[in-house]
Amino acid sequence: MAVKKKAVKLRRRNAARGSSAGPGMENTLAAVLGGGGGALLGGLLVRWGVTPEMSALAMTVGGGVAAYTMAGTMRTAASGLAAAGAGQLALALLAKEATKEADKVAAVPATAGKPANALLPPGAVYEAFQRAQAIELDDDHYDEERIAA
Repeated sequence: MAVKKKAVKLRRRNAARGSSAGPGMENTLAAVLGGGGGALLGGLLVRWGVTPEMSALAMTVGGGVAAYTMAGTMRTAASGLAAAGAGQLALALLAKEATKEADKVAAVPATAGKPANALLPPGAVYEAFQRAQAIELDDDHYDEERIAA
């Protein structure tokens, strides 16, 4: 009697098990609340006299340490706090650099008198336009005489 071979079900070696639906609503809310609470805390610290760079740095380091040591949704909230702190730190450093650039521009004395790109005397453009318009009218009249002939 012939022996039937058993069908072997092939499965990929590294196939993930279960569904990859992503983070749940609980983790998403924790990240949003951690980031929003961190931004509010940073704003209050600046209002109370702490420099923006220092408050942002404290939020970033504090949130990073908390995310490293905690578990679950608290880790997610701490990650949101660290992300908000990093964003505020980047904005504070960019604002500081922009202020330095504005101070450099303000320190350069303005030259009085005519700007370097003002080469034409007043009314020169209007006179050139009038001459071009008169030449155009003469050319139109010339074409009419040539066609009539």
